[in-house]
Amino acid sequence: MSDSDEARQDYLALRENINSAQIATLADNSLPEASYAPCVWVDESCYLFLSELAGHTQNLSHNPAISLMLIEDEAAAKNPFARRRISLRGTVLVIARCDDLFAKVLAEFRCRFGGVMNVIEPLPDFHLFQIDARGGRFIRGFGQAYELTGDRLDKLKHIDPRK
Repeated sequence: MSDSDEARQDYLALRENINSAQIATLADNSLPEASYAPCVWVDESCYLFLSELAGHTQNLSHNPAISLMLIEDEAAAKNPFARRRISLRGTVLVIARCDDLFAKVLAEFRCRFGGVMNVIEPLPDFHLFQIDARGGRFIRGFGQAYELTGDRLDKLKHIDPRK
């Protein structure tokens, strides 16, 4: 297996094994606001199920721009400066409850997060957001940064700092 194949495998494994994303949105005053939310991946897209009561949801209702970071657990990292992480940037799309995709994605949320979904899924202030990622990076470690490319950001291009 080549280095790029191994990097892609590591990227996909990290993406699938992370249960939450650190997110950044823009508040009405144009200042960034950091937060986090549980997330799932379905059909190569990332989804967030967010309450209107959260500041990040209010921000997204005014400005759909978002940045996410999925990051390796500190306890699992060999070095805190080189934690594996995926950064994505793009916009959000709201998936209506009547859309077939809503049921499919919520089934994955139930599978991953269990009984809490039975409590929050029916609440009318919760909305499903699909991340329309337009760019991103995968940091595998020191000297191992990759630009995410392709229509689904599923291809990796090594970033050579000497170029």
